[in-house]
Amino acid sequence: MSVQYKVTERINPNDVTLPKKYYARIINGDDVSFEELVGIISKVSSLNYGTVLGAIGTLLEVIEMQLAFGRQVRLSNLGTLFLTLNSEGVERPEEYRSDRIKQARIRFRPGARLKRLAKTLKYEKVSTASDVALAP
Repeated sequence: MSVQYKVTERINPNDVTLPKKYYARIINGDDVSFEELVGIISKVSSLNYGTVLGAIGTLLEVIEMQLAFGRQVRLSNLGTLFLTLNSEGVERPEEYRSDRIKQARIRFRPGARLKRLAKTLKYEKVSTASDVALAP
């Protein structure tokens, strides 16, 4: 199985004055819903649908709680969830107030298994109508 991609023309976001270039862009398939994931897990394991649903639902609640406490959540080979802040800067630390914090973001750092997956992917170019027009 391989990741399908198409080639699209794009500007360089760092310098819009540069000429456009062609880049690979993944063709995403349908989304996999939470319920569908639960169903797949229950079919490939000895756990029933309700047990999987409860376990993952509880996991989500615990992750939310731990992130709210400022903790990183390490999920073994899956990866790590953690918070970062977007805030305004000040000249001196004693001037800082929490109202300068614009927002928190939840970030994900993949673990070893997902990093390995990313390094071993195979790719398949999918032709589009514009590709056919460019062909010699």
